[in-house]
Amino acid sequence: MAEQSVDALSLKDVQLGLDNGQFTAKKPTSGKSNVWESFSCIIDADGKKIPFAQCDKCLRVFPFSSHKTGTSGLRRHSCIISKGQTKLAFTKSRPVPEQFKKETTEKCVDFVCQDIRPYDTVSGKGFNQLAQHLVDTAAKIGKFNVSEILPHPTTVSRNVENRAQSLRRHVVDALTAVIHKFGCAITTDIWTETYRKTSFLSATIHYVNEKSELQSRVLFAVPFDPSTSKTGENIRIHLLQNLRIFGIDATEMGRKIVFVTDRGANMISALRGYTRLNCTAHILNVTLSSAFGPAVMEMSPEIAGLLTDVKKLVTFFKHSGQQAKLKMSLKQSVETRWNSNFDMLNSVLEQYEDIASVLTESKNHDKILRINASTLKLLVSFLKPFKEATDDLETDNTTPSASLVLPWSVRLIEHCTSATKDPLLSEIAKVCVKRLKELLSTDTTLPNSVHMLYRIATFLTPNLRSLKMLDERGRQEVIQGVKEIIEDLKFDYDTHGEEDVEPTPAKRPTVLSKFSDWEDNEESVESKSLDIQIQEYMTMRLELSSQQKVLQWWDSHQSQFPALSNLARYVLCIPATSAPSERAFSLCEHRSVMVQELLTDGMSHRGQNTPAEPLEEQRFTNTREGNVKPLSPVGSLFETNNFDDNGQQTIDNYFAR
Repeated sequence: MAEQSVDALSLKDVQLGLDNGQFTAKKPTSGKSNVWESFSCIIDADGKKIPFAQCDKCLRVFPFSSHKTGTSGLRRHSCIISKGQTKLAFTKSRPVPEQFKKETTEKCVDFVCQDIRPYDTVSGKGFNQLAQHLVDTAAKIGKFNVSEILPHPTTVSRNVENRAQSLRRHVVDALTAVIHKFGCAITTDIWTETYRKTSFLSATIHYVNEKSELQSRVLFAVPFDPSTSKTGENIRIHLLQNLRIFGIDATEMGRKIVFVTDRGANMISALRGYTRLNCTAHILNVTLSSAFGPAVMEMSPEIAGLLTDVKKLVTFFKHSGQQAKLKMSLKQSVETRWNSNFDMLNSVLEQYEDIASVLTESKNHDKILRINASTLKLLVSFLKPFKEATDDLETDNTTPSASLVLPWSVRLIEHCTSATKDPLLSEIAKVCVKRLKELLSTDTTLPNSVHMLYRIATFLTPNLRSLKMLDERGRQEVIQGVKEIIEDLKFDYDTHGEEDVEPTPAKRPTVLSKFSDWEDNEESVESKSLDIQIQEYMTMRLELSSQQKVLQWWDSHQSQFPALSNLARYVLCIPATSAPSERAFSLCEHRSVMVQELLTDGMSHRGQNTPAEPLEEQRFTNTREGNVKPLSPVGSLFETNNFDDNGQQTIDNYFAR
């Protein structure tokens, strides 16, 4: 890491930079000297070291250059915090006594009640970092009044803007290079917050970085002008303008950008002319909404009666105070919440005996007698695959999900086709089959079949490469699609080791140099054709463990399958749903009191997440069991104790100020 010139900055400049956030103090990761137990390096906004160091205790700044001054000047420092000390010692943390823990808990209770904050605020990463910083500062300078160190809200606002601008500059360069080379996906959606009725447009970008890690970053969640109607043209203008802030010109890069949205007419119109894929989770929700609509329920009176009785039962438990007697909360069905019928029915089925006991004690046993346990179990088993599919496809935005759209589509159609034979489920299952074939068919002649990019994603998942869920014609169509996209986007090159290529040293003359015109060399050996790459990929002995990440597998086989590897980076970053952008709206809801102009700036700090986890494929190989953690389409915000079953914040739980 290069250091700036010592003459370029003064001690005063550095101290001022530390105060206003231009510079930060950071512990070195490579220094071996024990002096770094009490000193930190100074880092500028670009992450580069400058030739200064700061005492961790008294915060005094000293010139330091590993090549010129060394650590001798730092060792001579006599810290004012511990007079007479000639060599600073690192203070280790000690266990916290129980009494202090209890006092801290009381202060946390005061905090969430007085400031009306969600309970999970105290477990937030940012809150913990702030608390730790205050503790560390007290350890360095002694007891102080926090009002002297906490900044004014305006100062925080100004620094959020500055930090966001710095992050954007860094992000723009990285994203532009990735998109030009491998492409990306963007999920986008529109949402209107409850209190001010302000509409927001969000965009989340998904891409594979140079380390073959799937990354997702919330780019923005910007408000619409209330006077502007949300037509396709206005959405298009608003979306493209905000993408350009991040160096993404969809007009120029459009061929390598894939949008994933819901099937709203205005969103379809806004992205006409671009590659746009339907959100699969929305399709599953539409399918179930149709299957449980009024017309179908009239033809399935026993199912309709069951749903009505279960809803009444759940309402009774919540309003009568009987809920506290159960181990788990009963879930109420909410029309706007995906898979809510399953969640409600399953919550009753799992506690059927306990519910019966509670009702018997309260002399309300008739309420459970109306619910046929066999019919309840039948309906739960029918809805369970839809729940599993939604959870898998909505898996957190660091796990490739594109390859699961095709296998889940086929599996659900098979499941519903089988269910048509059951008299109780027949009408519901027929509607599901009809809607799934209309919106997720494997027949490419239909207008809304599973998109070719999702089919290719399944092909590029080694464990599913044989495409056994398709017939021979379908498999050949996918292979042809692979060839066309590679040719169209010019992925038929090897990017492995493109960076920092050193010139090849001149070869020494050898005995064989006299016959160089007959020698084979790298230039005369033809590169492996795409047909050969595909054939070798499909027939090679597979050594991919269930825990190995698919993108890492392709990275390790870059030289063997250069074109396919480049295509995998492009296709496997595409999410199966637009849920990542919907989760961004939960932040909007949580921060609706923030100034709207700062909302996107705040999201810039949250934007990047962790690398991808191994792809869950077990449902489509040897077993259908899986351990995928359910994730609400609106994010984890509404899963805290501060919200009731309708997603409304329960302010009554707070004490009065």
